[in-house]
Amino acid sequence: MPKINIKFSFLLFNALMFMFRESRLILGFYIACLIHEAGHIIAVRLTGGEVHRIDFSWTGIKMTASPPCSLKAGILVQLSGPAANLLTFLILILSGNTGYLALFSLAEGLFNLLPYSFLDGGAALDMIAEGAANEPLLRKIYTTLRITVTAAIAAFLIFGLL
Repeated sequence: MPKINIKFSFLLFNALMFMFRESRLILGFYIACLIHEAGHIIAVRLTGGEVHRIDFSWTGIKMTASPPCSLKAGILVQLSGPAANLLTFLILILSGNTGYLALFSLAEGLFNLLPYSFLDGGAALDMIAEGAANEPLLRKIYTTLRITVTAAIAAFLIFGLL
């Protein structure tokens, strides 16, 4: 059984959410988060690993698990959370459900695929680069990708809001 650590910042974040948002919105958000983390946990178990610790804070949920047995297993574990969200979105949309859970599942799945190291997509890219013969080149490519994505998001926010 993993050790679960709930930080005060997580409780404060929740209190603020419940004060300013409607309960259906919050429920959709948390179910999407649980589906995401369940995807990771299932992948860890399927690859022979074990979850040791789960930390809840205002920045999100962080799991500590045994090291993956291979690069392929590690990438599978990293991408299983977003995959669970995107699969949930697809199932909900095909069944005619376009509510908060569908929208949060899509948003969480896509957001976690962004190429930043602290998100699942970036962590998978870092795993691919680590120890590779062409690691310095891959790191430069990933940095360029991260800068490009950041610029695209900034441009979308600036020009999309105008």
